[in-house]
Amino acid sequence: MLPAGQGDALVVEYGPSASAKRLLIDGGPVLHWPEIRARLLKRRETHYEALVVTHIDEDHIGGVLALLDDPDLRSRVDVVWFNGYVHCTAGGSVLGPIHGEQLTRRIAEGGYRWNDSFPNPPAPGTGGPIVVGTQRPLPVVELDGGARVVVLAPGPKKLKALAKVWERVVTDAGLVPGAGAGGEGAKVAQKPKVVPPLPPVLDRAALEAMAAPSPKDSSAANGSSISFVLEFGGKRLLLTGDVHADTLLAGLTRYAELVGEPRPHFDLVKLPHHGSDANVTAALVAAIDARRYLVSSNGDGYGHPDDATIARLILGSPGPITVYGDYAGYRMLPWAERAAEAGLTVKLPKSKPGLRVPV
Repeated sequence: MLPAGQGDALVVEYGPSASAKRLLIDGGPVLHWPEIRARLLKRRETHYEALVVTHIDEDHIGGVLALLDDPDLRSRVDVVWFNGYVHCTAGGSVLGPIHGEQLTRRIAEGGYRWNDSFPNPPAPGTGGPIVVGTQRPLPVVELDGGARVVVLAPGPKKLKALAKVWERVVTDAGLVPGAGAGGEGAKVAQKPKVVPPLPPVLDRAALEAMAAPSPKDSSAANGSSISFVLEFGGKRLLLTGDVHADTLLAGLTRYAELVGEPRPHFDLVKLPHHGSDANVTAALVAAIDARRYLVSSNGDGYGHPDDATIARLILGSPGPITVYGDYAGYRMLPWAERAAEAGLTVKLPKSKPGLRVPV
């Protein structure tokens, strides 16, 4: 987990160290790009099997725009997985669709292979939409390094919902949806959110009160998130973007059938939407067999992860859990300080933000 503020910027590495393969998932917000760029330049890799842009929100896509403009880093990418407007119409954030158009132009002009592992391309120069059809098997991509990707989301309805928002926002800005656009990412500053302290006693009753149901996420951009399982060497990593809980649950139900496990096991789970209680429901936790979770957020803006999410993980997981955070900040430190009382383990960086988590 790279230091992406309230956003996501993840490097997944698999295989023998001498010949490891890597994926880059999102690029964080442009405001944190200098920190992310410095970390990427220090890493020894020279190539990513794929750059996955889960969706168009600025805290995921802003740094991607900067990366594809960066002469020292853009050559590390030649394959991009990203659902542009043309994919959404085939199958929010006010700034998101504009950034989506900016990324569209960079992909097209940079000569990157765009969604070329996916069928039914809607236009020349691009592969097909990354979408989970209701009547077709879950999309599966075999990577060159021997890993397998099984796509769980988004579904056609979520892409079409985003397309409506995309068209309105882009048209209002005087642009043509799907045609691409110039411009840079917007530096959106996020402030810490005032949140109440943890209860004086973290017993089961307190956890159950915190875990009470909460309103669900309705963002069209988040709903369009590319979510998938990465399988390699008998291990499974669940990568979720900011996906809606109902969409992920539908994909997980089909994945359970695929692998023959009523409650499929995952060795590591990147929590949807940075641990928002609007995306991590009790039903979602109950649908998976997992004990290790990633929180990618410094807490700014929306105060993620929500305490309700941590409580749901503690109560609903099949055994004691470990939560990994990429910032030792005001949202994770209270849980770290009272981890034993709450019955969990919290792993945080000891100095600089960012964390490497072995699977």
